[in-house]
Amino acid sequence: MITLIEHNPLPFEVVERKGLGHPDTLADGISEAVSRSLCRHYLDEFGGILHHNVDKVLIIAGKSAPRFSGGAILKPPSVVVGGRASRPSASTLSEIIEDATAAHFRKTVRNLKQFQVEPRVEEGAPELASLIGRGANDTSIGVGFAPFSNTEQLVLDLEEVVRGVPSAGEDIKIMAVRIGDKLTLVVATAMVSRFLSSREDYDEAKAAVREAVMRKARADHAGEVEVFVNCADEGENIYLTVTGTSIEMGDDGATGRGNRGSGLITPMRPMTMEAIAGKNPISHVGKIYNVMAQKAAAEIAELDGVEEAYVTFVSKIGSPISQPLLRSAQISGEKKMPQVPQAMQSKIDGIMDYWLESTQSMIEQFIEGKLTIY
Repeated sequence: MITLIEHNPLPFEVVERKGLGHPDTLADGISEAVSRSLCRHYLDEFGGILHHNVDKVLIIAGKSAPRFSGGAILKPPSVVVGGRASRPSASTLSEIIEDATAAHFRKTVRNLKQFQVEPRVEEGAPELASLIGRGANDTSIGVGFAPFSNTEQLVLDLEEVVRGVPSAGEDIKIMAVRIGDKLTLVVATAMVSRFLSSREDYDEAKAAVREAVMRKARADHAGEVEVFVNCADEGENIYLTVTGTSIEMGDDGATGRGNRGSGLITPMRPMTMEAIAGKNPISHVGKIYNVMAQKAAAEIAELDGVEEAYVTFVSKIGSPISQPLLRSAQISGEKKMPQVPQAMQSKIDGIMDYWLESTQSMIEQFIEGKLTIY
């Protein structure tokens, strides 16, 4: 189904991103790291990917005592990995989970050295395992939209800007509110205590974050810009951490509570509540359709005459992935069209056909971590 919608630029936007070191994004990352590791083990041992869904990671914050120029972890954070997975024989599920979790922390949070891992993964139901390779193993929704607005793209880019400040940790949260031409950015950044010797250093680091964000925002946004950093700071209570992430004491995390498949949280756009990370890349449409829809929307938005594109795929459990219960594209253009031209319809149908038939070619990209899902 291909329909026209009126192109009406939003009078206001709300856009959020939880950075790679945010507790919820860390949980997503661990879910996906475990899934990728399981895929590699299955391929090595069985020549194919077996049933698994490890999209139930919970990070329980520990306890810490940060202080300028140092600090200590008093109780390490715990990572509980739940879900379902077929058991390989060359390695235990616990070994795979523990190794994948440690590898993800090493790659993502450079100052986090102490943590505990509690594997709670068991084998899945036979009827779901039997759907691997032959049909969708859930009834799910996948949505995508394109292109990003200027505000959305800015929020996506700002994480790297903040991380460019030497004492900033990886736990970064950015909230943007645009009302007309006025853009307000609220940034939370976990500062790493060992790089700061005094409150004066901390305040200078905060100012450096604000200046870097302001510089980038003014370059990308034509209107008024205001930036706030670590707004909860009051007196001696400041966002100072030992590790650069609040899982050391301040906050827990869970898979699926953070960024959508676009890498953003965009309540003004179509979104699903689906946890994408950790689902298997063979048959779980909760993962596959969300990535496909985003890819298809981006390609449709490149067509001449299309200003914005929204794509929705809905699966029916057991049906072939290439045959969704619903495949929908909504498009808008700057010039009002009475209907979608036949030539454009054919191109849009061709794009959706291509992506719906692309499951096999996407598997390797999922395993190698080349597809953005959070």
